[in-house]
Amino acid sequence: MTVLERQLTAALEKLSAQYEMEQQRHSEQVEALRRQSERQAEQVEALLRQSERQAEQSRTLRRLVEKLSGQVKRLADDHGTGTRSAPLHGRWR
Repeated sequence: MTVLERQLTAALEKLSAQYEMEQQRHSEQVEALRRQSERQAEQVEALLRQSERQAEQSRTLRRLVEKLSGQVKRLADDHGTGTRSAPLHGRWR
């Protein structure tokens, strides 16, 4: 084997080793990104479920407020106070 052949062989072996290292590094990066993507998808699902629960709670609270508002109005009408929130002649009605 000539000096040039040895140099070319050594250069090829060095490039091959570098290529293998880069391939390994790339594979590790791809795997890390895949795991990150899975975690983010799980977080999105959890946030969607939380949002749905909060929307249902909001609807429930809105219905409750509407019901209570109606009850307060009926009580005020029944007792002739209307929506008065200040004392009348020094007394609350």
